Amino acid sequence: MASSSKKKLESQVSLDMRENDSKQLLAFLNCAKCRDLACDAVETHCCRVLLCAKCLEQRASQCPKCSEPCSASPCHLARRLIGMQPWCCSECGKETNRSEQTDHLLICPQRVRSCPASGCSFTGLTDSFIDHLIQEHKDALMKEVDKLFPPVKRQRRSSDSSESSNDSDSSRRRAMVLRYQRYRERMHDSAIRERSRVRLAVTGKNYCTGPLNGPPCNCCDGRCGPDNGCNCVDCMRLDLASFNISRPLTLINREGAVARISLQAAKFYCGRAVMGSDPRTDGFCGPNDGNNCHACYKLDQQLRNRYADIAAEWDLDGLGVRDIIDMTETNEDDDDEYDFDDDDGLVAMGLDVID
Repeated sequence: MASSSKKKLESQVSLDMRENDSKQLLAFLNCAKCRDLACDAVETHCCRVLLCAKCLEQRASQCPKCSEPCSASPCHLARRLIGMQPWCCSECGKETNRSEQTDHLLICPQRVRSCPASGCSFTGLTDSFIDHLIQEHKDALMKEVDKLFPPVKRQRRSSDSSESSNDSDSSRRRAMVLRYQRYRERMHDSAIRERSRVRLAVTGKNYCTGPLNGPPCNCCDGRCGPDNGCNCVDCMRLDLASFNISRPLTLINREGAVARISLQAAKFYCGRAVMGSDPRTDGFCGPNDGNNCHACYKLDQQLRNRYADIAAEWDLDGLGVRDIIDMTETNEDDDDEYDFDDDDGLVAMGLDVID
């Protein structure tokens, strides 16, 4: 009996320690102004103080620690941790995460809503509010209905005078689809041709052991594989087919992670937690801005040469993709900026490093 009581006491102490650790962690995520968990957390550049985005606006962008005018940037790590915390709607009692709070409040069935129409004093729950809009403000809804739907639907209801414009838009869309289908067929045919002579590495990448195309990348021995590192353009096409990747601006980096170009930073990011050695990041590679991991940094360099043929196929949506690709041009001498080992990503993924 004494042994059982001792184990129960030790278990209770361990549970209390975990609860205390969790409370201490959440305390670091509190806004320095409102003392609640930071909403849309931002971090000041001067004193690294965590604040709600709205709280910083209310302070007229003045740091609460040094009282000096300051700027701030989103704290992605804090936003991830706060978004994972449980949240319960006070209106309907639904339990979810904080990251879904805003979306839920927009559709909460028990939320009391007031009609924004001038001179209208209606208040009621969501379903009653919708019925009220349909019955009392039908004309206003019909005038604004086009704003509720994508432009494609509006074009289908347009007048005869715009039919020629619609026809040209449809032709461009059909041409784009045909080009995309031909691109996927070329990728598939290339994959079939290469599959007979390539091998699959522990990272999931394909290697043919042939010479690497394009300029030397000073991180490999000039061969495609056979076990790790960069691969040639044909094997990269096979990677994309193996990973079932069809969207543009996406490649598979040398560590087997799917990497996509951020339109904000014009860099490749894989979103993995492999940046712990870089104090200028939140520990993650991207996903939108900041320094990227070494494997994604290599894709920035290789996009304009080794994988240029793949990049050329991306210019099919008219979104200025070529301008984005031009912005990814980097200097080979910048390799010294990265002081971590190429194998960091493999270790972080729990994979064995093959020499």
